[in-house]
This record gives sequence, structure tokens and C-alpha cells, in this order.
Amino acid sequence: MTSSIFEQWLVNFDKKMRNQARKVLLVLNNGTCHAHGAQLKNVKLLFLPPNTTLKLQPLDHGIIKCFNMEYRQCALRHVIARSESASGLSKKISVGDALDCIKTSWKK
Repeated sequence: MTSSIFEQWLVNFDKKMRNQARKVLLVLNNGTCHAHGAQLKNVKLLFLPPNTTLKLQPLDHGIIKCFNMEYRQCALRHVIARSESASGLSKKISVGDALDCIKTSWKK
């Protein structure tokens, strides 16, 4: 996600909350895509200190680790299946293969 996409979503969300007369607190990590300078009326942003996501959400770390492992194995299987010789192992994985690996890995 880019900062401009997030900021656009945030401004629209703020308008929606204003129309509903609601005040909202969003707790965010310090990701570079998060808008720090958006002018909001009904949404307040609370940024977590750096490097706290793994401490506050330890299960996310395990899920991410397992997903990455599954993805790498799937990508390697695609590369090996396409190579006819050892020199062919340097071939890159296609976008379609990568998307397939993401889908497969997430299901596992």
C-alpha cells in the first residue's frame, strides 16, 4: 500500500464517521505508508512505538513465518519444474506463478 492510497482511504473514512457523528481512534504501527499529516476531524491516529508489532501481536509473527516458508517452497517447486538443467535454475518465477504460490501458501 502507498501513503497516498492510505491517506485517500483515511480521508473518506473520516468523512463517513463525520456523517455518522462518530469519533474513532485508529491504532497503527509506524509503517511508512501510514499518513502522519492527514487533517482529520473525527478520526484520531495513535501510532505505536517502532518495533513493537511482534511484541504486541506475537501470533502474527508465527503466521507470517509459516506463510513465508510455504511461499518459498512453492516458488522453488515452480522454478525446479521449469528448469531442464542445473543452469536453468536461475530462471525467475512468473507473476502468475507468484500469485498461485501466494494463494496456495495462504490456504495452508
